[in-house]
Amino acid sequence: MTHLAQDREVLLARLERLPLTKGVLGIIGLLSLVWVAEAFDIGLVGSVLTTVSGFMHLSHNQVGLLGAGSTAGVVLGMVPSGYLADRWGRRRVVIWGIVWFSVFTLTGAIAGGFGSLLTVRVLAGFGEGAVLPLPYLYLAEFVGTRYRALSVGGSNGILTSAYLLPNLAAVWALQSFSGGWAWRTPFLLGGLPLLLVLPLARYLPESPRFLLCQDRFIEVQTLVESLERSAGLPKVASFSHLRESSRRESTREEQAAFLSGRIRENEEAITHHDLANFSVVQRISLARLVRAPYGLRTLVVAMQLTGTLMLFYVLQVFGPTLLLSKGLSNGSAILYTGFMMAVAGVGSVMTGYLSDRIGRKWVLGGSLSLASLGCLFMATGQQSGTLLLAGGLASFFGLGVLPVAKLSVAEQYPTALRGRGVYVNEMSARLVGGVFSLYFVPLLLQGVGSRGLFAGMAATVILLSVPYLLWGRETYNVTMEQSGSIQPLRNTRRETATSRG
Repeated sequence: MTHLAQDREVLLARLERLPLTKGVLGIIGLLSLVWVAEAFDIGLVGSVLTTVSGFMHLSHNQVGLLGAGSTAGVVLGMVPSGYLADRWGRRRVVIWGIVWFSVFTLTGAIAGGFGSLLTVRVLAGFGEGAVLPLPYLYLAEFVGTRYRALSVGGSNGILTSAYLLPNLAAVWALQSFSGGWAWRTPFLLGGLPLLLVLPLARYLPESPRFLLCQDRFIEVQTLVESLERSAGLPKVASFSHLRESSRRESTREEQAAFLSGRIRENEEAITHHDLANFSVVQRISLARLVRAPYGLRTLVVAMQLTGTLMLFYVLQVFGPTLLLSKGLSNGSAILYTGFMMAVAGVGSVMTGYLSDRIGRKWVLGGSLSLASLGCLFMATGQQSGTLLLAGGLASFFGLGVLPVAKLSVAEQYPTALRGRGVYVNEMSARLVGGVFSLYFVPLLLQGVGSRGLFAGMAATVILLSVPYLLWGRETYNVTMEQSGSIQPLRNTRRETATSRG
């Protein structure tokens, strides 16, 4: 073990011991604002779709294309963005992605017809695709094991709740303006995320794990020391100092045991070839995603993410249309869809917290089962009370479990492959769960009606999650270095309990 390799592992262990200090919460807050901007832009089409359709007299086929067009752009934008995130860094991709989609969304306000509106939505999707996975990828690489899923769940809760914003903007524009301005005004508001660019450029640091993969050791050391000072933690230089510091400062026995377990795991992990030699890790090729051991991991997490995103897209984009078929008015349908997004935000926080305590698989399996039950109620219900219960179950558990589904993807890969792994999974899941499903939803509504559509959704979500629940890698309660390693994972909860005794 080289001195430099040991220094890197000490820095990772020091990151691991950081509590949720003001500095860490500030980073979580910035990334949450990124997701708010993303939510408004992605949710824009669904919120104005019924208004645009009536104004432009769109056919069912055109409605499907417009609903899927932005998602198609998201998928296409993910093709180069994973490579760029691993090559240039997470921070640059976030900032330039926001600039890209904000400019093209503004352009949508002057679209003269279906063709031009579809074009700018596809182009805006390129920027959305670049930005969308990065907040949870960032948080997975920044926040320690104890709070990893909770931080992603909290940020994703803000993202999901923020889907209420385009619905509110659409209702306000519908009531305040007539004609084309009823849908053009929300597109003008889509330029507001440009105001985030300067704060992000000034205050958002690069992912420390990415910097270590680029041998930018001094930058990580400076960042970690700054966060330690804000947390009141002393500077340490070795594993022995770190272990002694954690024992001396811990106010609770279990915290000391947890830290010593993490430190011991890091000491052992540096003997693994894929963790010890960072220069080798940097040259991991994209083909590794389909080879053992990452091939099976990629397949099962892509399937579970596809089912979860399919439910999200159908409810978020076509929710108002589906509720119109149940007898609700246009304004009520838009607001009720926004309500489901807000409920899902609360669910995101709860599922994130629970998955840090009892495991990703238990939370994902239980949540999707309850969400499927909500879909079945929505298929058969006609009364407002039944629809409220159905929408609550589908959104709180089905959409609320998205942070667990996303984080499970990021935890499968080593740092140098993580960007491409996340983007490939997101791309494939959104291609099937977003583009294809959104295009065929209007056709399915004509063929089997809303009852058949929701019943099919319930079955599909369950079937796509089963492979991950059976053969997926359980990644809670371990460091990111361990979860992305080629080594089998051990029951670290049992080991921590043993060290406590």
